[in-house]
Amino acid sequence: MRHEDIRDLLGAYLDNELKEKEKHKVEEHLRDCRDCREELMLLGKLDEFGRSLSPAPQAEAYWETFPARVKAALSERLEKRREKEVTMFQDSFIIAEKNFRLKAMVFPVSLAAHLIIAAMLVIFPLLNTGTLPEVQIYSAFLAPPPPPPPPPPPPAKKRSSSQAKTRIKPVQAQSTIEAGKLVAPVEIPEEIAEEQVSDFGVEGGVEGGVEGGVVGGVLGGVVGGVLGGVVGEIEAPVRAVGEIKPPKLIKRVDPVYPEIARQARVEGTVILEATTDIYGRVQNVKVLRSIPLLDQAAIDAVRQWVYEPMIINGRPRGVIFVVTIYFQLK
Repeated sequence: MRHEDIRDLLGAYLDNELKEKEKHKVEEHLRDCRDCREELMLLGKLDEFGRSLSPAPQAEAYWETFPARVKAALSERLEKRREKEVTMFQDSFIIAEKNFRLKAMVFPVSLAAHLIIAAMLVIFPLLNTGTLPEVQIYSAFLAPPPPPPPPPPPPAKKRSSSQAKTRIKPVQAQSTIEAGKLVAPVEIPEEIAEEQVSDFGVEGGVEGGVEGGVVGGVLGGVVGGVLGGVVGEIEAPVRAVGEIKPPKLIKRVDPVYPEIARQARVEGTVILEATTDIYGRVQNVKVLRSIPLLDQAAIDAVRQWVYEPMIINGRPRGVIFVVTIYFQLK
């Protein structure tokens, strides 16, 4: 063990508080170290001196009165500190006198004085504008005067009555029109004769045809036309079930949220059954799942939708399918 560790254990060795192993090491060190032996002797003398002193007599009520004495001492210190603070700041406190009559007289006078000073600060700079800077003109640019207007044209000379009158002889125009050729007209005709157009088509139209129609029919070209020129009744619409999928939406119009539903904070989903014609336009709408305040808005929007026409076996067919409209407040 080190010398410092042995020196720290001398007190415990003197009081016989060490274990046998530590006690043996301390004894071996004391045999070789003179300083430690002197330190141990000094500690022994101090211990004997302390034991020779008699304990000081204590009053029996010492610990009973201890809390009261501590409280009294603290109160005394706080009182002294409070007196010092009062002495320190007593010159800093200003106690205003409660003279309401004087205040009532001074306030309007002070207000009027402040208003007069503010008016003077605003008006005086406006009155004292100072001298304006002189403008020196070094050169002047003078534009030439505009030219005079041109003189009026001379009046036309009148034909003298003595002048001989010449007689204009009419010239017979020669026609340059040749049969089978287009010739530009020389004069603008006053009336244009109707052309004789050969009749074409069948008088009264073809059975099942449409006035102004196209041969073979044009899908969506003429109202009432039939694709491929099919004559006969239009077949009933098919229901989008199984292999028949709903048509593809081409034109969509968002529904307008009703104001009464917005104020009532009504949300939800309206489910409709829509039926399209052979042109993909929505013809009939039926409500499957209803929300009274939102049904009409959903129907009005779906009636404006346009779908891709459904062709089945080379024939246009209407389709019946389900449409879901979501209403959600933002």
